[in-house]
Amino acid sequence: MPRPARQSARASRPWWCQHLWGETTMTANDRPPLVSVVVPTYKRPAMLREALGSVLGQTLRDLEVIVCDNADDPETREVVASFDDDRITYVGRPENIGMMANAIDGFRRATGELVIKLDDDDAFEPDALETLAAPFADRPELTASFCDLQLVDVAGHELAEATTTLQHDTHRESLPEGLHTPFSAIAAQGAVTLAGALLRRSAIDWDAVPAQAGTSYDLFLVVSAAEDAASSWYVRRPLVRYRIHGANDSVKNVVPSLEASQWILREAMASGRHGDADVFRQRMAQDDARLAREYLLLGDGRRARRSALDSLRVRPTPAAISVALLSMLPLGMGTRVSRRRREAYVVAAGRRVDAAPAPTTDH
Repeated sequence: MPRPARQSARASRPWWCQHLWGETTMTANDRPPLVSVVVPTYKRPAMLREALGSVLGQTLRDLEVIVCDNADDPETREVVASFDDDRITYVGRPENIGMMANAIDGFRRATGELVIKLDDDDAFEPDALETLAAPFADRPELTASFCDLQLVDVAGHELAEATTTLQHDTHRESLPEGLHTPFSAIAAQGAVTLAGALLRRSAIDWDAVPAQAGTSYDLFLVVSAAEDAASSWYVRRPLVRYRIHGANDSVKNVVPSLEASQWILREAMASGRHGDADVFRQRMAQDDARLAREYLLLGDGRRARRSALDSLRVRPTPAAISVALLSMLPLGMGTRVSRRRREAYVVAAGRRVDAAPAPTTDH
């Protein structure tokens, strides 16, 4: 049966600690698992079943699974219990503590040498963990091993065009497989995504993840793992099926995420632990252009103009120039134009998803 939640398992906590709710105690013959998989979830029991099945079906068996339920949902508990696997620990939250806090608490409870997050709507390929863990052998300088993602829609259909676009946008399409030292630059560019990254647990101070990281905490963790010229390993294969819930989902709550990313990148540059900061400035300029567009959609011309100009000072792209010009139009006109463009984008993206081929029978 799944283990009940432990009170705490911070990175500094000894492996021989006792577990609450039954006082299960590790003995001298026991040891922590190699990999801890943190699975944050919120009222998606059907998708969670698929996610957990993909974890427990891994070729790498030396693992633990920490399911962090932000709703303490009875259906979710039933799904977890149905696997009848004592490698699973279920953590039910009496109240929703927020996306970041839910996930970070899971990482703090982890006891494995290596940690990875799997969202409740995603799934691993059968050899994902074995493949990602292999490069850590005899490489103490390695703090991350990461892979490509296969984007899929809600029904599990593979999204080939969107996956190719992601490879381009994250700079992985030209990234050579293998060792990258240092990897601060590729982390700042977005090549190392937490959804497909196995991290060395000791490389991150899990008690020092700031609230300002917000919904971009994934970027904070990856950038933290890259500090002090650490090394990473790139596996040029899609080992994670990453679910996209449609264009409306992808453009929702964008502003808080981008603002958090800007804060993270500024703090990283100020820390002096990432060498050349030019890549960080380029990423911030790219995000400034996106922020300008989002501010304009919200009708905030002043902030849109400021972000667009900040972007243009570093990275004068057509997108930044366009939004800067729109922000200077008479009150409301630029916002109306931007909203019409966004509506057209959402419709077109929805059509691309609808046109995706049906999944094959072996998925």
